[in-house]
Amino acid sequence: MVLPELVSIVCGDNISTICPALGGSIIGWSVGEQEMLRRADADAIASGDPLAMASFPLVPFSNRIGNAQFIWKGREIQITPNFAPEPHAIHGTGWKQAWTIAERSDAYCVLKLQHDADARWPWPFEATQRFTLSAGMLELKLIATNLSDEPAPLAFGHHPYFDMDGAHLTFTAARVLMSGEDAMPYEAITPNGEFDFSTDSKVAGRSIDHCYAGWDDKTRIHWTGRQLALEITADMEAAVVYVPKDGSAFCFEPVPHVNNALNLPGELPTMPIVAPGEYFTATILLKAVNA
Repeated sequence: MVLPELVSIVCGDNISTICPALGGSIIGWSVGEQEMLRRADADAIASGDPLAMASFPLVPFSNRIGNAQFIWKGREIQITPNFAPEPHAIHGTGWKQAWTIAERSDAYCVLKLQHDADARWPWPFEATQRFTLSAGMLELKLIATNLSDEPAPLAFGHHPYFDMDGAHLTFTAARVLMSGEDAMPYEAITPNGEFDFSTDSKVAGRSIDHCYAGWDDKTRIHWTGRQLALEITADMEAAVVYVPKDGSAFCFEPVPHVNNALNLPGELPTMPIVAPGEYFTATILLKAVNA
């Protein structure tokens, strides 16, 4: 089995491994003997599937664009669906492209990606991921630069997976966007029932694939019987929570806009619009703390 190149960064007992070739994905992150993300094993890496990694980038948009189409400045934009059998486009393009190593030190790594305009996304952009380890922390600095000659929609988030066994999740958001069988949001409501994580809540046993708006940018995950818990902060106003009914891992994804934002122009937070030569930037901080 020939595996793609892996890059490890280290700060004391804090270790993270990254795979540039597989969508610039994180393979794993551990503090001491505890895995803080769901680690991708050799079989997962060999599969070449970013969905089997510990986390992957969401650029130039998060989640789904309905039927892979939207109206932009009076013209209809059709992009390539990429999640069969769904008719939608999902997670952008960066997760399905190889990234290059731009900088690297013991505890620091920078990956870059240049996207040329094509059927997957009609505006060129450059994306940068900066991974930095410090005591008990993994920082993701995300930068997306508009290389086109017109203002363009451009955003950047991340898609981390966490072990569901014994997991408890706590965060507050103003609204959750309810979705239909087509996975498209149709109504924003106050989180309640299985969608409410405002108090310490067991994750397993729910079935959720929804976007939360008005996230207060503070989230805590802890696991029964484990020494370390995780705090997540980010300068973004939305988050996607994915809890498969019978899965072994769940997701809490800090993102800058609601699902299908380009077709929901009035729903906050909206899709960022970036001027030519300017950039969108966001930071996600994952911090291991005593449980």
